[in-house]
Amino acid sequence: METKSYYLLQNFIQRIRNLAVSLFLIALSQSAFGQDPAQYGTPFAGVPNPMDANLYQVNIRPFSSAGNLAGVTARLDNIKAVGTNVIYLMPVYPHGTDAKSSISPYCIKDFTSVGSEYGTLSDLRTLVDGAHSRGMAVILDFVVNGTSWDHPWTTQHPDWYNRDGSGNILQLATFPDIAALNFSNTSMRTAIINAMRYWVFAANIDGFRCDFANNPPLDFWTQAIGSLRGITTHNLLMFAEGDHQNLFQGGFDYNFGDQFYYNALKPIRKNGDNVATDITNSTNYEYANASGTNQVIRYTDNHDVDGSSDGNALTIFGGSAGVMANFVVCAYMRGVPFLFGSQEVAFNQQIFWPYTNVKIDWSQNANVTAEFAKVLNYRTSSTAIRRGNMTNYSDANVCAFTKVSGSEKVVVLVNLRGNSSTYTIPSALAGGYKDAYSGTTVTLTSGATQTLNSFQYLVYTNQNVAQVPVTGVSVAPTSASIAAGLTQQLTATIAPTNATNTNVTWTSNNTAVATVSATGLVTAIAAGTATITIKTQDGSKTATSSITVTPGTSFTVYFSAPSGWGTGIKIYWWNALPSGVLADGTWPGVTMTNNGNGWYSYTFTNITSTNLIFNDGSNQTDNLSRNKTGWYVNGTWYDSNPGTSGSITYYQIVNRYQANNYLYDAGNGKVAYGTSATTNAYQWTKIDAGNGYYLLKNRATGNLMHVEDQNGNVECTTGNTTWYSAMWSTATATDGWSYIQNRWQTNEWINIEHLTGYAEYAGAQAGWYSAMWQFVNPVTGT
Repeated sequence: METKSYYLLQNFIQRIRNLAVSLFLIALSQSAFGQDPAQYGTPFAGVPNPMDANLYQVNIRPFSSAGNLAGVTARLDNIKAVGTNVIYLMPVYPHGTDAKSSISPYCIKDFTSVGSEYGTLSDLRTLVDGAHSRGMAVILDFVVNGTSWDHPWTTQHPDWYNRDGSGNILQLATFPDIAALNFSNTSMRTAIINAMRYWVFAANIDGFRCDFANNPPLDFWTQAIGSLRGITTHNLLMFAEGDHQNLFQGGFDYNFGDQFYYNALKPIRKNGDNVATDITNSTNYEYANASGTNQVIRYTDNHDVDGSSDGNALTIFGGSAGVMANFVVCAYMRGVPFLFGSQEVAFNQQIFWPYTNVKIDWSQNANVTAEFAKVLNYRTSSTAIRRGNMTNYSDANVCAFTKVSGSEKVVVLVNLRGNSSTYTIPSALAGGYKDAYSGTTVTLTSGATQTLNSFQYLVYTNQNVAQVPVTGVSVAPTSASIAAGLTQQLTATIAPTNATNTNVTWTSNNTAVATVSATGLVTAIAAGTATITIKTQDGSKTATSSITVTPGTSFTVYFSAPSGWGTGIKIYWWNALPSGVLADGTWPGVTMTNNGNGWYSYTFTNITSTNLIFNDGSNQTDNLSRNKTGWYVNGTWYDSNPGTSGSITYYQIVNRYQANNYLYDAGNGKVAYGTSATTNAYQWTKIDAGNGYYLLKNRATGNLMHVEDQNGNVECTTGNTTWYSAMWSTATATDGWSYIQNRWQTNEWINIEHLTGYAEYAGAQAGWYSAMWQFVNPVTGT
């Protein structure tokens, strides 16, 4: 009895201890996360099941002319219309501004504020509210691995970072602009998790895309996602930008389909790999640890791929048809589709890091937009596609599979080759179907062959395709102001989305002011107002958009001809924007107006920018570009009339590492350095290239400094004023010295580290005196 009583007592004491520990942990958790802000708005009840999501990535900077959140909000109807229901916003936070940081959206200076370039917290809330009202969730990109080098934590909490033996903070992996956080520090973990929780409450967001998710230890994700899931008022989506199989065990809903892209889609296209082998192996790997609603997000393009050396998706997959074929596999086979904002208009211009120099043209390729919408909307309508069991019947060239849910069966055949392929129908696919898009009756016969054209895809369903009547139509935008000569794409949304007959007609009540094409593209003709009406073929449902046409924009270019030129000065242009307004000229161009005093002019109407060359039929300038009124004289653009004297300021460029050594044109195609800075070869003028960049032109030779050929040396040849490799920017170093950085290769800085006699560009690091310069001894000349 005494022994039994003893053990009962010990057991009771242990239970009391366990209870005390549990209460302590709960109190600690409440203390750690007790500073959540008040909930803004009403938590969104329409967050889709992870299996039902159609993701849309927004790269904010190129997304609109302003590159801000308001520009995204303005296109919410378009994002909805293409068939997506989850918007993934790239980082909205302020970026670092010190010399070691970069303007990358992923170089974050403050985790709990909106960067001023994007707008305000109120702007973010407006975007989220607008998405929610349209039935779309919003997830934020979040970076847990590091900060900018000027983040307050670097000085307030240096122990929150990985450091070397001397206490110096280390960079994150291969990212020199990022200071690496230390996941062994519990206070740092709490601060990061608090920042993630902040956005759930302050902006009512619906989850996170977690950058470089492979990097943190798994127990961090368990802790962070456990805390976020503890916000029971919200149904959050958690997306790992990683491909480690154990990330699902960390609590993520989604892994990123890097395996599928790099080990299946890309080698199938690039190397002609066997379709069945690559797709099967990649799928098996990605889903090895998945359970329940865990999904892999599969993509054909994203912000990393789009700016890669291989080109964007249109280049990699052989055009829009190739992109669409691969997208159907991503959307229907097994996983969640991911549409990179700009793909829906087949925007065929790469968006390079840090995403500041390109603006997406949304007015093009409405047929591509419609095809993406068709594919995504069918996915939304089909339980089998979204949640059904997949069986793979692919062969060497054709990706073939079935998706089955209950009585619903869908057969998908996709030719992933750029030429025709023949597929033999297996017995499991035999039967009667209807085309999922057109409703046409189809019979598949076991053993028969099916020929698919280049990148053709076929989607068949065993479900009866009933005639679904149109109940309504809407148009976006409902009003717009357009300058004469420009265009505005209107987008129609048919209700319901699975209506059988979605044919519409477009009309304008005032074609003298604005016309409209069969695809809803409005062209502004002259100042005034017009009403554009869309009418459905089924049911005669209508909607209208009010168009106000304002007088067209214009700018004038002036040219002062050098001595020795003739008097018949002409201007030749090409690639004028917006496209379609002004056709390319015919060499040598048109005659410019003689304004007297040596100046000639030409005015561009309804044009925002153009490439151009001034010439007299024999002599000509370099290839130039202009987007505003300007005067061009002696190789330099001016925003106001500089007169005809052509006075130019020249500088010598002196190095900090080697005192009294200056850069000069060596005359052999290279930039050298030396101490005899007495000739014009040592003098350089800075020519404004726009957006904070400049050209460096030598006074003696007229050559431009550049790195076009990537031969190890900074070059000096005639070059081209439109080359990014010839454009430079100045970044502050220390003590009045600066780094000279290239626009094309942003990690290339002019330096003389190895003292070869010539200027170099590779491998320069912050702090090198050999990469620090000053522009000195200015002189005025012509």
